Amino acid sequence: MERFLIYCSLFFIGGVCGWVLELFFRRFVSQKKWVNPGFLTGPLLPLYGFGLTGLYIFANEIPWSLISSNVALDYFLEILSIGVMMTLIEYIAGLIFIKGMHIKLWDYSKRPGNIQGIICPLFSLIWTAAGAAYIFWIDPMFDAVALFVADHMLPIALVVGIGIGLVSVDFGWSIGLASKIRKAVSDAKLVVDWDKIKGSFQDHHKKAKEHVAWIFPFKAKGEDFSLLMNEYVNNLRLDIAEAQATYNAKIEARRLKRLEKKKEKEDKNEGK
Repeated sequence: MERFLIYCSLFFIGGVCGWVLELFFRRFVSQKKWVNPGFLTGPLLPLYGFGLTGLYIFANEIPWSLISSNVALDYFLEILSIGVMMTLIEYIAGLIFIKGMHIKLWDYSKRPGNIQGIICPLFSLIWTAAGAAYIFWIDPMFDAVALFVADHMLPIALVVGIGIGLVSVDFGWSIGLASKIRKAVSDAKLVVDWDKIKGSFQDHHKKAKEHVAWIFPFKAKGEDFSLLMNEYVNNLRLDIAEAQATYNAKIEARRLKRLEKKKEKEDKNEGK
């Protein structure tokens, strides 16, 4: 019971901190506006929750010192394993949503070396660096959290129980929303971007001078919701067509360049 409460507490702490981090990242780096990040409506990102819990387990529950007598090698293997673990968590979560719901919660397709737009070397390196920072500097803080949970199990159990209940309701509502979005899209071949849908809804409300809190991006009446989704899907199809046209133009340009070089070579040989 004690370990369960510790893991749950770390999950909620990591999930909330990750939500805050992603919120400010979207505001000041990626989208330049306030956008409620993640699949859930509430201020929690499960990916970060599982990540922090995994970091704690890797740092405290696995006897790395038994692997070898070389301390530096033990640290290297531990940090490398954390990078692999975080990348796998990210890949599995992304794959579940793309294959199961046709929804992208994030998109690395423009990053070099990406796999299906779900993971990429840059973010794997970031996760690995975050793991190193956790091992060397951050873990003692969460050791203190574990001790606090062990000393206050009853109130922590109450808070954790309430948290699990709220997240379960939020998850159920979000699954229903995802099904509603898929029904509105109607095209089974399209994979929609969760954040871009939110941004599309926000832009519409802004143009219509309607005040809708950014934390509730999908707030809309039934008919309005369908109209907004149709607007998003039409824009998505245009973006796909434009990207395909750009790709075809590049391929054609390369083909013409090859033909030109071939002709130049043939003309040169004939001149000889």
